[in-house]
Amino acid sequence: MKLKIHERYTLWVILASATLTVMAGSIIAPVLPWMGEGLGVSPASAGLIITTHGLFIAIFSPLFGNVIDRMGPRRPYIFGLILFALAGGAGLFITSFWVLIISRAILGIGVAAFFTSITVIILNLYEGTKRDKAMGWRASANSLGFIWPLIGGFLGSFSWHYPFGVYLLGIPLGVLGLFTIPETHRKSIQATGEEASLLAVFRKNPLLFAIYALIFLTNILLYVVVIYLPTLLRNDGVSDSASVGLFLMVMMICAGLTSLNYGKIRAGLSYKKIVLTAALLWTAGFAGLSYGYLLPVIAVSVAFFGIGQGMVMPAVMVWAGETVSPVFRGRVVSYLGTFGFIGQFLSPIIFGAVFLTSGLLGVFLAAGGATVLLFLLFLVGLRK
Repeated sequence: MKLKIHERYTLWVILASATLTVMAGSIIAPVLPWMGEGLGVSPASAGLIITTHGLFIAIFSPLFGNVIDRMGPRRPYIFGLILFALAGGAGLFITSFWVLIISRAILGIGVAAFFTSITVIILNLYEGTKRDKAMGWRASANSLGFIWPLIGGFLGSFSWHYPFGVYLLGIPLGVLGLFTIPETHRKSIQATGEEASLLAVFRKNPLLFAIYALIFLTNILLYVVVIYLPTLLRNDGVSDSASVGLFLMVMMICAGLTSLNYGKIRAGLSYKKIVLTAALLWTAGFAGLSYGYLLPVIAVSVAFFGIGQGMVMPAVMVWAGETVSPVFRGRVVSYLGTFGFIGQFLSPIIFGAVFLTSGLLGVFLAAGGATVLLFLLFLVGLRK
C-alpha cells in the first residue's frame, strides 16, 4: 500500500499513541497515596483509581472491534484519543472520589477504542517483514513507557492533580491522526462462505483460542513480577522505591529492545518457536526469582522475563491478525485487549491466594509451573 507524502509520519504518530496505553495507569501510580489522602479514601479504595480503566478496556474492546470492522480503524482511533484526553485530563479539577472513578471508566473506553485501532491500522497498512517490524516497534513503545512514572512522580511533587494533565497529550495526537492516519478500511473484501460470521471464524480457526490464552497468561505473569518483585527485594534488603524501580526498568528495557528487533526474530523463528523460546526464558526467570537470595540473579531473572515478553507481545498481535480475513480483523484483534486486561485484573486475585497459602516462594514456583505447562502444550502443538 503506497502512502501519500503527508502520511510519511504515520508510524511515528501510531507509536507515540501506543505509549499512552501504558501511561493510562502508570502516570498517576507514584502519587496514589497522596491522592487517597486528598480524596479522603483508604489505600484500598484509592487502588481502584488504577484498576478501573483496565476493566472497562476489557469490556469495551469487542464493541470497538465491531465498529472497526464496519467503518475502519481511523475514526475510532481519533475518537479514542480525544476521549482519553478529556476523561484523563478531567482529573486536574476533580475533587470527588466517585466522580474520578467515573472519569477513569470513561478513560478506559477511550483506550479500548485506540488500543484496538492501532493494531488493526498496522495490520492493514503493512505486510510481511514490514508488518513484523512495525508491530515490534509498537510493542517496544509500550515497554519503554517506563518514563511515565518518572514524569508523574515529578509532577506529583507539586500536586497530585498535576500528573492528570499529561493525559491531554491525546488531543494533539488525535489532531495529528487526522492528517497522518490513512483510511485502511477495505470495503471490497467480502467474507468467504466458511467465514460468514464471527462464530464461523472461530470454528474455522481454533488456534485463536490458544492465542487468546497466551496473551491472558502473559499478562497474568507480568503482574506477578510487578506485584511481588518489590516484596522479594525488600526481603533482600532493598527498601527504597528508587532501587525497586531500577529492577522493573531492567525488565521493561529488555522487553522494549527485544520488541524493537522483533522483525529479525520473526524472520528466523515461527510463531510457535517464539512461544517455546519465551516459555523457556520465563521458566528460567521464575526459577531465579524463587531462589531469590542474590540481587544479580534477580536482575538476570527479570531480564529473562522481559526478553520473553518482548518476543510474545508483538507475535500474538500479528499472529491473530494474520489468521483471519480483514473483514473480521477488528473483532478478532479486539479480544486480545479483552483477555489481556482481564489477565491483569485477575493476576493479584489468583496469585494472592497462592501467596496466602504458600508464601512468596510458592508464588514464583506456581508461575514457573505455568510456564513449563505452556512450553509442553506448544511443544505438542509444534510436533503436530
